[in-house]
Amino acid sequence: MSVWEVLLIGVSLAMDAFALTIANCSTYKSSLTKSKEWSMPVCFAIFQFLMPVIGYLLGKAFAKVLISLIGDGFENVINAVGDYLAFAVFLALAIKIVIDNLKECDGEVCPVTTPFKFGILIVQAIATSIDALIIGIVCSLNPEFLVLPYSLIIGGVTFIIVTGALYIGKSLGKALGKYATWAGAVILFILAIKNLISAII
Repeated sequence: MSVWEVLLIGVSLAMDAFALTIANCSTYKSSLTKSKEWSMPVCFAIFQFLMPVIGYLLGKAFAKVLISLIGDGFENVINAVGDYLAFAVFLALAIKIVIDNLKECDGEVCPVTTPFKFGILIVQAIATSIDALIIGIVCSLNPEFLVLPYSLIIGGVTFIIVTGALYIGKSLGKALGKYATWAGAVILFILAIKNLISAII
């Protein structure tokens, strides 16, 4: 596996984190401080670095067991489980935003008053890095996969892409005004459907 391939993997893995950052900036714009804003690229990058490492170690430890239990198609099973999990998390987050909107406004369009919390970010970071965990498990069977340097590249790419999303999300939030929270919910619903389709196909 070449460095260019790892860079491309990093970009593809960072896309969900990119979309979520835009959703966060739109949804929680009133409660985002500088530290909370910058916690997004840092947190997403850390999880995108750690998950391939954890997946690689798990793959090395349990690959034989997985193959014996599930057969050669264990990679597809793991992918499907990961996609269903991500679907459930994104759907739950989207529904929460919609409920918060309706609760606060009695059906009228208005901003979400629930503050952005680090707990929400951790859940998002885990959900968006499930694919990275799976990459680590699958690549544990490849002796050419250099887990630490490659995981650092993936984490670094995520940091750069999510940093860009911060500025896009803040601009989008200003442009959409009171409708920004609904835009955040729509992005989460799209991510949920994307993962559901991925799991089914």
